[in-house]
Amino acid sequence: MVSIAVAIAAAGAVITSGVPGTAGPLPVTTAAQPGPTYVYKVHAPLGEQSQNLLSRGFDVLEQRDGDSLFVLGSKDEGGRLQEAGFTAVVDQVLAPPQWTPPAKKSQSATVDAADINETFYGGYHTVNAHYSHLDAVATQYPTLSTLVDYGDSWKKTQGAGGYDLRAICITKKNEGDCALSPTAPKPRFFVMGQLHARELTTGDVAWRWIDHLTAGYGTDAAVTALLDTTEVWVVPQANPDGVNIVQQGGNSPIYQRKNANGTNGSNCSGSASSQLGIDLNRNTSSHWGGQGTSSQPCDQTYKGPSANSEVETKALQALWRNLYQDRRGTAVGDAAPADTTGVVVSMHSYSNLILFPWGYDASQKSGNDASLRKMGTDLQAIAGSGWTSGQPGEVLYNAAGATDDWVYDDLGVASFVWEIGPSSGSCSGFFPTYSCQAGTFWPKVKPMLMYAANKATSPYGTTTPPPTGCDKKTNDTDVAIPDRGAAVTSTITIAGCTGNASATSQVEVHIKHTYRGDLVVDLVAPDGSSYRLKASGSDSGDNIDTTYTTNLSSELRNGDWVLKVQDVAAQDVGNIDTWSLTV
Repeated sequence: MVSIAVAIAAAGAVITSGVPGTAGPLPVTTAAQPGPTYVYKVHAPLGEQSQNLLSRGFDVLEQRDGDSLFVLGSKDEGGRLQEAGFTAVVDQVLAPPQWTPPAKKSQSATVDAADINETFYGGYHTVNAHYSHLDAVATQYPTLSTLVDYGDSWKKTQGAGGYDLRAICITKKNEGDCALSPTAPKPRFFVMGQLHARELTTGDVAWRWIDHLTAGYGTDAAVTALLDTTEVWVVPQANPDGVNIVQQGGNSPIYQRKNANGTNGSNCSGSASSQLGIDLNRNTSSHWGGQGTSSQPCDQTYKGPSANSEVETKALQALWRNLYQDRRGTAVGDAAPADTTGVVVSMHSYSNLILFPWGYDASQKSGNDASLRKMGTDLQAIAGSGWTSGQPGEVLYNAAGATDDWVYDDLGVASFVWEIGPSSGSCSGFFPTYSCQAGTFWPKVKPMLMYAANKATSPYGTTTPPPTGCDKKTNDTDVAIPDRGAAVTSTITIAGCTGNASATSQVEVHIKHTYRGDLVVDLVAPDGSSYRLKASGSDSGDNIDTTYTTNLSSELRNGDWVLKVQDVAAQDVGNIDTWSLTV
């Protein structure tokens, strides 16, 4: 089952004019509401059939269920699929939600500080809000942050409104830091959101990541260690023209994926399967025009009239070339050297996938495949159940001309795409309820970002040894467990062990007790988070001698870790004998 908010207005209704460098005034009229949106489940196994489906111009979602892909469109899309020879069934019918336009506001040549509170669809920040946020961060944290204008959006180049393209560099600034030079003194971790405009989760994660780093420096040991040694670059919205189209729908966001370049396919209908613009994740010169791309201007995967045709594409590439040295040869199998630094992550949504090159053809392996695959596996373990990693064609479909392929192809830098969000449930889809951000996505993605950022020092090198002070720690002081009484505790203090705990942390527990089924055992992290190691039950055996593997990757290693044990039934007694923790 796919749960998605529905595209409402035609994209053509939001081609606006205004002061260069701004979004322009809101449209006076908006296209009429269309009927329900349909999600079709289409038989398209990996390989030829899935690539055939993509080549036909359908809005194929970045989601797979076994041998099936999913297509978004109107009621008529089912007929088109059948005419094209595909077996398709209706998976879900999505009625249009109530449409409420965003409040009209005056525009100026500069972003107003008040714009930081401008939101749509329950709390998602507009382009103006994101840019005001960047300004506020740079003002509040001048020793940590540097703003960079790395180009102009397509609409701005046309004098039709539009935006600057903006990035922020975050590090504890010393001489030479955040300079546009590939020979900078620190390794660089780069993350961007909303290259595909409709993927709202990615912009929100970028916002939270910026705040986590700047507010955490000096108070969070892991953040402090990271920013002392690494430059973190963030582009929260890589396609601001496209996001401006999305946000014009207010509480019914418009389903715009591509940029706003309407010079090709200006007669597109504006439906989910027929939009103006170029897909910026199919436009790069890395195997441009290959599998998973379309030559039809209204298709969602339209590759553009030529490789690197779009100003947003060229601007990103120029920025990356200013940040990273070229360390790789030109052959498909050439490897970047083991001492190459840097990691680039492009956040997308959805399907809980971790993807790495080569994306254009899964039968081709990169020269650094083993290292990229290992990082993908590590990230998958941190993310937890329901996530998958691999080359795009191994787990989804082949797609040429993507930014992650270009970064690795042109520069040899380790690059990934993260598809954030489950394929079903209330937090799935491109437009999940805003409450999903704080409650579901941010707690999941934060440790992934911290891991990836720390890998920027040596993504292809040997496995980094654990920090000093991270050896197994043991508390062997006996603690009596009262019969059917209050919980008792035993504490282990971890110090001098920087960073977050492992996704496979080990908690070794030895308890003497005459009926272990009576016992409830929890591990309490330094921040108060509790992890259930053992529930009570009918197990009548004696004693507990077990090592529990626990995902503690969202927790800092340093601090007081507490083993909490409670006897919840009568007639049996015991004590905590010894326990050990390896984080």
